[in-house]
Amino acid sequence: MENTATTSPWVDDNLYKQILKNVPISCVDIAILHEGRILLVKRKDEPGAGRLWLPGGRVYKGELMRETAARKALEEVGISCNVGPIVHTAETIFDTGYGGIPVHSINICFFLYPTKCPVEVQLDSHHDGHVWVDTVPPDLDKYVRDCLAATGLDYSKECFPLREYSKECFPLREYDLRTPPYDKDNLEYWDRLP
Repeated sequence: MENTATTSPWVDDNLYKQILKNVPISCVDIAILHEGRILLVKRKDEPGAGRLWLPGGRVYKGELMRETAARKALEEVGISCNVGPIVHTAETIFDTGYGGIPVHSINICFFLYPTKCPVEVQLDSHHDGHVWVDTVPPDLDKYVRDCLAATGLDYSKECFPLREYSKECFPLREYDLRTPPYDKDNLEYWDRLP
């Protein structure tokens, strides 16, 4: 896929902060499907530092959204992908982002498929872990849960506690989502979910 962007994707730091203060940002997120699971990454930067999220980011001026999706797959997780359909669109608003500025983004989530196997995730410097999921974990942000559900993954009571990862165990390995971290008979946990 050839990039049609005709201008530099980088803008002056002060100008970027002004843009963030005044204009929503157009973003593409990607749901990479491999062996029935979708890839999530653990963010190091705001907005959403420390949270699991779909890979993705800003659309460059002159770049088609499908091109952004393929670029973000290569840049963020080192996977060459075919770009499938849009599976979800929404807005996200974060209280803090780059430079401590609240971020309002308009998000488009694409379904992607690796061009070759085996798939080896190579994270960029903005992420410090990843996990492949085959169900929709409840502790994710609503936007991410909605994207995962739109790909066809089911909500499951057999999930894992995303907020309890230790640095030494999370970044480099996948998790068995079938190991329940709670008493299956205690439905009170599920009644508290949004």
